[in-house]
Amino acid sequence: MLKRATSLPAAAVAALTLFAGCGTSEFTYVKNSGEQTYFKVPHEWHEVGTKSLDDALTGLNSDSAAASLRQRLWWSVAYDAAADPSADHLMTAGITTEPILYARVARTTEAQRDAISLDILRNFFLPVTEEARKSVAETTTLTGFELLQDEVLTPENGLHGVRVVYNYDLGLGVLHTFDQTALVNNDGSKLYLLLIRCTTSCYAERSGEIETIATSFTVRSDK
Repeated sequence: MLKRATSLPAAAVAALTLFAGCGTSEFTYVKNSGEQTYFKVPHEWHEVGTKSLDDALTGLNSDSAAASLRQRLWWSVAYDAAADPSADHLMTAGITTEPILYARVARTTEAQRDAISLDILRNFFLPVTEEARKSVAETTTLTGFELLQDEVLTPENGLHGVRVVYNYDLGLGVLHTFDQTALVNNDGSKLYLLLIRCTTSCYAERSGEIETIATSFTVRSDK
């Protein structure tokens, strides 16, 4: 026969409730300890594979020798808030009504190190600077550019970069917002990237959530 449970003192009940609350979290903490890179995403977001994204962003087939080298030099992850998550939501010209995030740490080549500048970082994903937009004006379907934020970052000694937030119409009459943080270490040997995309209306509705993610992006440089 089970014994009747005795009542716990009120203070003990409060303590148990507190510790139970500590066991849950609204966020998934994403880290690459070896690269000293950390950020958090809402717990309900879904991790998706980055193979197709990495191929598209470099123009390399994943089976090529160059892509094999890339796999040794890169670490990348992606998270999608959509009910039907897909890495393709980052690159598609279609309407992405839920946020998607892509992060990367990559070692750069010597040629890339020589070319890296704050403007290169600004234009990493889509043309942001006036010169870059002019250079693709005759060959792109991108319209409706709006620069919402352009901040130079020096989070700690050994790192510098930018955070840019901007809008583009990708060709379907709907504005999308891109929130991009790109950092390099002082010798330019490593690139650290966090990119978030959503429709502009989605970005406005979830601005607090997205801001929390973007500002959680933390890098500790060893240079």
